[in-house]
Amino acid sequence: MKNIFLLLSLAFPFLLNAQTNVRGWYADGQVWIVWEVSTPLPDWYSVYAYPSAFTSTTDAVRIGKLHKFEYLCAQLKEQVDTSMTPRIPAPLGSGKYQLAPNEALFVFTPHQQGALHFAVAADDATTVTTGVNITALPVTFQYNPVNDPVECQLQATFPSPFAFGFICRAYMMWADGRQNQWENRPDFPVMANAAKNGMPSLFFISIPLGIDTTQPFPLSIWLHGGGGTARQSLAGSRVQVDIRPEEGVLLTHDDNLLGWRENAPPLPDMPSWHFGWRKNYNPFEPNNLPTETDTIVNYTQRRYWWIDDWLIRHFNIDRARIQVHGHSMGSAGSIALVKCNPGHYASATIFNSGLNGPEPTSNQTVFGAPADNFPTNLRNRDGEVVRLQNLFNLIDNCAPERDWPIIRHWHGKSDINSTMHWGPVVVENFRVADSLGTGVQSMWSERDHNIDDSPLFNDHWILGIPADQQTALDNVNFPESRFRSNQSYPAFFNHRLDPQNNDPGTGLIGINNGDGDNWGAWGGYHRWETATLIEQAGIWSVVAWLESGAIFPNDNCPNNSLTADVAIRRPQLFKPATGTVLLWQVREVGSGAILQSGQTTVQADDLVVIPQVEVYREDTRRVRIIVADPSVATSQPVITETLSLSPNPGTGAFTLE
Repeated sequence: MKNIFLLLSLAFPFLLNAQTNVRGWYADGQVWIVWEVSTPLPDWYSVYAYPSAFTSTTDAVRIGKLHKFEYLCAQLKEQVDTSMTPRIPAPLGSGKYQLAPNEALFVFTPHQQGALHFAVAADDATTVTTGVNITALPVTFQYNPVNDPVECQLQATFPSPFAFGFICRAYMMWADGRQNQWENRPDFPVMANAAKNGMPSLFFISIPLGIDTTQPFPLSIWLHGGGGTARQSLAGSRVQVDIRPEEGVLLTHDDNLLGWRENAPPLPDMPSWHFGWRKNYNPFEPNNLPTETDTIVNYTQRRYWWIDDWLIRHFNIDRARIQVHGHSMGSAGSIALVKCNPGHYASATIFNSGLNGPEPTSNQTVFGAPADNFPTNLRNRDGEVVRLQNLFNLIDNCAPERDWPIIRHWHGKSDINSTMHWGPVVVENFRVADSLGTGVQSMWSERDHNIDDSPLFNDHWILGIPADQQTALDNVNFPESRFRSNQSYPAFFNHRLDPQNNDPGTGLIGINNGDGDNWGAWGGYHRWETATLIEQAGIWSVVAWLESGAIFPNDNCPNNSLTADVAIRRPQLFKPATGTVLLWQVREVGSGAILQSGQTTVQADDLVVIPQVEVYREDTRRVRIIVADPSVATSQPVITETLSLSPNPGTGAFTLE
């Protein structure tokens, strides 16, 4: 929000001398409080409520406090139009109400029906005057989460400025903030602490023209880095990673949380790392550093998940095809999202994540110091409390579910970013994740940290903009139909043990310095066929190969074959218990010839692993990996193979192969 101070100063040349005309109404599950602001703009307004009229704020309950970035919804001015003001439901269900340039907004979320007087006071004022800064009558509101749920509010519709063929919609929603994070409405979770009640949030949907809405379509999500905005990632931007969906829509969030700083206005772009913040965080308290153990609540994650569900209710989105993408801080947020709620996502595509969480000198007001390693409100599979340092790596489980979606990570050996830099922590994550078989694919190269400028070129994965000069694997459209959250998949791992694979080194920054290979891929060349994947209670089977026919030559596997272990992740029906002895085979597709076979014992936590499976380039052969539980009676799966009849044409005897 570099220019937001100028935008706000230019937007109010003719304001009144005090806040007046406070009024409110109920619509779409929330109470909308509107008033005319004073000039010069107060740094903040506080909002108070009480069942009966009052003349002093000390006689009421403060329900919210908003900085001018928030009560004027400055995100709209910065990211949509400099003259933009919020559009909210009009009173009595009569369409939409567009706020005037000199009007401010607070949104209250009720948890029971009732009626309250609402008053607003600038800065630390306590006087409440009838007919000036309090509603003339109590505002009556309902509580009906089933038939009258909370809704997002459409603000604007416009063509994507980055690519022809996309329409963008800007939406806003306002959080319910409470100190008890479990005090959720059935339709609307708590998305902020009490200090941030009524916090506005902006998001964009990029929709391809002509999209077939009669069939469920995928949802792709892009999370910005630190200091970024949702506007930067509309469809068609970031051409180096091509964030244009082809089958579904693109969702971009804004992660801006006000942060206190000494002798200056609050920072409007203090990030929550797309996760959340401390329960006792308060941007209006000077030096709001924790003095005792605090809990970090996943307020931002709750907001993102609710928005996803809201979109699913209002659009024909396929719940099983939600893919998340992110760069830098957005990559860290993507990791935390899929680890904390793995069943919600089909895959994650991440770029330049430092995999170590916030640095010691940043975000201490939001998270505390890294050494504090505060607990979150979440628990892992073992029932242990998830802590801050568990969230953003590729190692720690953060949810009751065992399995993650596929995580595909690109990093650069020239990345010197202060927080997300290449280093020993990144390489350690690569190695540990490769040993766990959790479905992580790691790619590295010569790139630096930036994702929007020319230094990315002459990178192993990105040599230029055309399709034949950059990898297709990192494009938003690549995972749209390849991965599903309700389908099992083969997690190839222990790639580092195959001497044919490259090695990232020890984590020293720079290339051509003798520290490992400049580029490499652990798992990035592996492909499998989801349409013919077979899963029954007693048998599991998939066709697999290594890429060889890509448009971009560097996407093709440089080896004729690679050997890796295979873990069956996200099984839906094939769930043999720990200790069960299974039979497995690898057959050549077409001939049916058995290339490998053996037995394997189901590991702890019912994990099925097939050891040392050799997979070949597709132009050599495809293989079908088959795992069977001999203790379970199964029907023979129908496996469609290519058959040949010779001679053809001919007479007399024929040979069927």
